[in-house]
Amino acid sequence: MKKTLIGLAALSAIATTGAAFAQSTVTLSGIIDNGLQKTSSGQAMKMTPSRSGTSNWTLSGSEDLGGGLKAVFQVSTSFNSDDGTTAANVLGNNGMFVGLTGDFGTVRAGRPAHILWSNVLSANGTKGVSGYEASTALNVPQNYGVFQANAVQYLSPSWGGLRVQLEWTPSESDAAAENDGYGVALRYDAGPLSASFVNYRAPKVGAPKGEPVNQFGVAYDFGPAKAFFTYRDQSGLASTLDNAWVVGVNVPLGAGLAYAQYGVSDRIGDDARRVSLGYRYYMSKRTTFYVNAGRANAAANVDAAGKATTGYGFGMQHNF
Repeated sequence: MKKTLIGLAALSAIATTGAAFAQSTVTLSGIIDNGLQKTSSGQAMKMTPSRSGTSNWTLSGSEDLGGGLKAVFQVSTSFNSDDGTTAANVLGNNGMFVGLTGDFGTVRAGRPAHILWSNVLSANGTKGVSGYEASTALNVPQNYGVFQANAVQYLSPSWGGLRVQLEWTPSESDAAAENDGYGVALRYDAGPLSASFVNYRAPKVGAPKGEPVNQFGVAYDFGPAKAFFTYRDQSGLASTLDNAWVVGVNVPLGAGLAYAQYGVSDRIGDDARRVSLGYRYYMSKRTTFYVNAGRANAAANVDAAGKATTGYGFGMQHNF
């Protein structure tokens, strides 16, 4: 349940000036997610957070500036709900920005969701058994992350379901060899169909990045099931490392939702393959019980003999 503080300090005009304070809201929300998981590679059973949703606390809000214009902000910090530590000890590591929104669209600056990941269309996002999530195939070999630091983004209004998103990330470097990052996305959402195309170039700051990336995603809701597909081409890389794709399906089942995903990423020799399966049982609008399973032959998942391993787990998520 979201707790909202509504600033209504003055709804009437101040006698001496005729001015009034604008209405503003600040909302506290978040997720607590903990579970247990084990793999067939000999790893002991362990508690692992955020396997269905990312444990976080989030402050967000807006202020009405008049004329249809609003100031907006978000500070979302993820944490490890099994031991109380904060991932990377960074405030706002789950997204943080300030911006303006109105009839023209939305402009925000800070650390918003990455233009690539915000347009990935997959059955279960980045969640599942830790290390076995099929959608992480899209991160191989270069992990562009879920959030983009130092970014300025523009998101247009919807024109019949079509939206444009722009992203610019300054390199913050004076070196001639460095370059700013940019991203352009077209996104269509109408009825049962969603589709997206992204062209992205990461800022190059001393790392082997700065290469162009093209990504295409499509999802279609057939009613009994919803199918997903995302393809990513990291075109500046060698042909043995440049492509990855994920296909998946969500199926409403009983009082919950079943999902399955299969992801493949290029690598020298045998391609890396990941399978993710799971079921989320909705105990209420705020509380979910889940089970996950996965199998992968990626380098981090094989056993001592170099064979693919399996992981499984279960847990509980509560939204507030």
